[in-house]
Amino acid sequence: MDTNIHRQALAQVTAKANCVVTDPTCKLEVPTEPYHPAYFLINGRSMPDLMDANFGAEYPHQPYNGNPHMHPGEQVLVRSIGQGRWQHPFHEHGNHVRILGRDGNLILGTTLLGAPDPNSLAGLLMFNTDTTLGQAFEGIFYWAGRGLNWDPYGHHTGADAFGDPLAVQPCVADANGYYTVTSSPAAPPSAINYYEWCQDHNKPLEVAPLGDVAGGGPATLPSPNIFTNGAWYGGTPYLGPDATLRAFAPNCATPGPANANAGCTSLQPSNTQANPANERGFAFMWHSHNEREITTNNVFPGGMLMMMLVDSREFVIDESM
Repeated sequence: MDTNIHRQALAQVTAKANCVVTDPTCKLEVPTEPYHPAYFLINGRSMPDLMDANFGAEYPHQPYNGNPHMHPGEQVLVRSIGQGRWQHPFHEHGNHVRILGRDGNLILGTTLLGAPDPNSLAGLLMFNTDTTLGQAFEGIFYWAGRGLNWDPYGHHTGADAFGDPLAVQPCVADANGYYTVTSSPAAPPSAINYYEWCQDHNKPLEVAPLGDVAGGGPATLPSPNIFTNGAWYGGTPYLGPDATLRAFAPNCATPGPANANAGCTSLQPSNTQANPANERGFAFMWHSHNEREITTNNVFPGGMLMMMLVDSREFVIDESM
């Protein structure tokens, strides 16, 4: 939206209060060039409004936000329609998007004889899903933790001080390396770590861990003294409320220097401002890679910026709204 253009249109509409469609003199004469948009939208909203709840009373004409939810291993259909005048290089953090169709037409593979194969989709995996004005695409996004090189569920080999029954979870790889119903023995779909990438099972995150996952990992977490416990932080780098509890190992009732080596994580559990206590998901930013488009009137952050929320399976995603 170019604010200058809209203000001119509003002024002319206001001046013609009794204007009706059948009146030939009732028309707007607003120059649309030069075009300098400063307000960028997804689903009719701009960040941070873009991340407010669905069906908010304050948005009667923009009912849906831009924050999709998913559980690990699930597939999310991304449908984008370019309604503006610019191309938007949109980037989905967390994984690439497999393009399935353009403008309502599936992108099909071919048979060995070169004929279109309706059972095979051949779209590209895209780092940026470019949206051209007037063009639509459909794509699939999924996230399962594969490639992290650490265990996002925070598993360990013994019961913790809380008697957490979910503390010890198996991970038996299926033919594709995931813990699913095709594993042997099969994973119950209700398992908290259903669809876990088993190659990283029980791998720690921290190089010198203070948490309850023993051994050395690929990262070193920052000091809690410089960590912000904000609304999008679950309290630990692990997925789900039970993993948040598991990050506090035995002898960790009162974390502090006196027992810093007793198996305690240095990170504190989330505060009451965080996302729902039974969610504790990961938030991946989805945004335009045109830097102007993630501002509102040149102020960052704003514009075309939202979050993909990967929720723990304890959290029920309500799709009735």
